[in-house]
Amino acid sequence: MDPLTLTMIGVSIVIIIAGYPIAYAMILCSLVYIVVNGLPVSLLVHELGLSLNSFTMIAIPLFMFAGKLMTASGISDRIFDFANNLVGRIPGGLGHVNVTSSLVFAGMSGSTVADVAGLGEIEYKAMTRKGYDPDFTMGVTLSSAAIGPILPPSLPMVLYGVAAGTSISGLFLGGILPGFLIAFMLMVYVFFVGLAKGYRIDVWAGWGALWSSFLRATPPLMTPFIIVGGMAFGWFSPTEAATIAVLWALFISIVVYRTLELAAFIEVLKDVALSSSRLLFVIASAFLFGWVATFGQVPQMLAEAIESNIQSVAVFLLVCIIVNLILGAILENAIPLLILAPMLAPIAEQTYGLDPIHFGVVMVFNIMIGQFTPPIGLSLFVMRDITGFRLGRVFFAVLPFLFPLLISLFIMAYVPWVVTAIPHAAGF
Repeated sequence: MDPLTLTMIGVSIVIIIAGYPIAYAMILCSLVYIVVNGLPVSLLVHELGLSLNSFTMIAIPLFMFAGKLMTASGISDRIFDFANNLVGRIPGGLGHVNVTSSLVFAGMSGSTVADVAGLGEIEYKAMTRKGYDPDFTMGVTLSSAAIGPILPPSLPMVLYGVAAGTSISGLFLGGILPGFLIAFMLMVYVFFVGLAKGYRIDVWAGWGALWSSFLRATPPLMTPFIIVGGMAFGWFSPTEAATIAVLWALFISIVVYRTLELAAFIEVLKDVALSSSRLLFVIASAFLFGWVATFGQVPQMLAEAIESNIQSVAVFLLVCIIVNLILGAILENAIPLLILAPMLAPIAEQTYGLDPIHFGVVMVFNIMIGQFTPPIGLSLFVMRDITGFRLGRVFFAVLPFLFPLLISLFIMAYVPWVVTAIPHAAGF
């Protein structure tokens, strides 16, 4: 490998860990590489602009817009009420309600951070008022948010699909069974903790209350079915699905619930504009960094190193899991997705014969677990702001819940049909 390329990668990682803005760090190192190699500086601007010249990229701000509209319209309470009537009486009580709420909300938000921000405060207050341990409450709230980027719609899936050239619709469908697997593993853990700690079991409110709460939550519950169904039947593309999601969110907020006021709508627009701008800037800088790495022969050298040292598919998956867990902990999750996906996806498919959808879903969830580990895990900071506890306490609260998440990850990695069953049935 070119020593300059290796130095550039190392310096950029050190700068990012030191707290320098991620996008600026990658652009600065890329600029130095371009100048030292005598390449035209205009290449930097060209690659930054070209990376965002994609119709699929429009889906990112649109899905963010839909999720924030759902949150602003106050559907969190309706979802939590329905989940409480559905599973609140199981040992572990509100812990199961927490997981089920996240399972439902994941079909609208598409993001771990959005899940924690949208449901976290409601779930935390409801559980602690009922006498649940704050650490257990923080742990189940954070870990259940891991379902967000797996169930469709999913912003990380869009990023991976764009970077690796994998079908985004196929990735969305591939995340359905894993999403329910994660929820099941968390609920098993919550069940045994609930038995051990003697957490109270909510009284069964009856079928009437369940049906009533279901009807109140029906409009948002329909969101994932509209999005996934439309893509599965070929009615619209992922970008068009994002547009449908926004229109449906507006319909629910303004016509059905009538809870979205003009001031709140304007705040949502501002929030989406700022959030999507920051994310797209990071995406553009990551693509530039990836181009520089490709120019420096990094993917080719990586492929040769892997192929010459790793003969087993199982070992290859294990190495990828370990590397992605580390990178997910020290980098913003978009960065390893955008840089590693185009490098590892061809190796996984061509050398080891892995299904591209299977490898993509595993890689996305693998990196998303880094949302719950310091120093970069954004979800930890959101929960810290909600609870007021120190960041260290928040991390140690979620630490035991990482085990069911890791078990889910290894099942997804080594039992491929969990991911591929639905996409293959739909022709992907």
